[in-house]
Amino acid sequence: MNYPWLLLLLLIAASPASGMAMPTDSEESKESKQQQEKEDKDKELELGWLDSLKTGVEYSVDGTARWFDNFFGDNRSFEDTGRAQGRLSIEPQWSEYNGFRLDSSFRVEVPLPNTENRFSAIIGRTSVDDFNFGDDNYRRASIFSSAQDDREWILGLGFNPSQGETSRLRFSAGIRRGLQGDLYTQGRYIYQQRLTDSQQLRSRTSLFWRDSDGFGVYQGLDWEFSPDPSWLARWAVDVTRAERVDGYRWGASTAIYHVYAEERAIATELFYRGETKAEVPVNDYGFRLIHRSRFKRDWLYFEIWSGMHWPRRELTERRRGAWHIGLEFEMWYGN
Repeated sequence: MNYPWLLLLLLIAASPASGMAMPTDSEESKESKQQQEKEDKDKELELGWLDSLKTGVEYSVDGTARWFDNFFGDNRSFEDTGRAQGRLSIEPQWSEYNGFRLDSSFRVEVPLPNTENRFSAIIGRTSVDDFNFGDDNYRRASIFSSAQDDREWILGLGFNPSQGETSRLRFSAGIRRGLQGDLYTQGRYIYQQRLTDSQQLRSRTSLFWRDSDGFGVYQGLDWEFSPDPSWLARWAVDVTRAERVDGYRWGASTAIYHVYAEERAIATELFYRGETKAEVPVNDYGFRLIHRSRFKRDWLYFEIWSGMHWPRRELTERRRGAWHIGLEFEMWYGN
């Protein structure tokens, strides 16, 4: 038997039919690209509710701002120049001491074109002493907010007569504490001075009147050290004195913030809070470890933190360490 010819026949039988063309590299690359585009499109459809949420918030905010602006003129100027900027966050958290709570924060400021942008609408749930836009820390983690945790609903008007690079003067008036209708007015002056190429000092001073607290003064002082763009250390202290409040209410914090990858950062924070003439002068202190990253969209961030604190509110209460943990979903919109 002629084995070479038999082997050749078997090879021919096993090979693809001559009428069937093998796919080329370019065709395979085209199919792979189409498949990837389909997967990307499916992901965008699955996350479309995020874009709808952002659009809905912006629509509601603009509607409220238009209502304010109508007191000074018509709607037409708002169509061209009205631009809101703000932040919305949802913060579920749990503590061995306080249990579970769902916290939230909302801040928005909209220039009013009919006032030639000298006035702006202020809407939010935040600290009235911490309500300021345009700071260098505007889009950093929650550790860079006021050292005093006293967020409340605010609705009012702001006036910005001076907005320089090193100093800013601002006046505002409105209603705080939501339906309780606590009227307030305040003037705020911010001054920041660069000490060296890597150090900066910032002073925040407010004179205010509140229906519930009377006249008062708030003073905040921040010191920042940044040896390079990926590292930042910050020490901050806030003190508030009001006419109808005994003693000085104060808060202090120390934080280190490190950006280890694009839109990803870790931080650690030590904090203290108290009131000088309270039954317990130091009502809480502790620490947090924080991780922060961008989530699905350029304007959406996710933050997770954990740590321990030592709260005490009454003299009869024994101070004990309590674990606490929290999440934060943070949405930014506007400029």
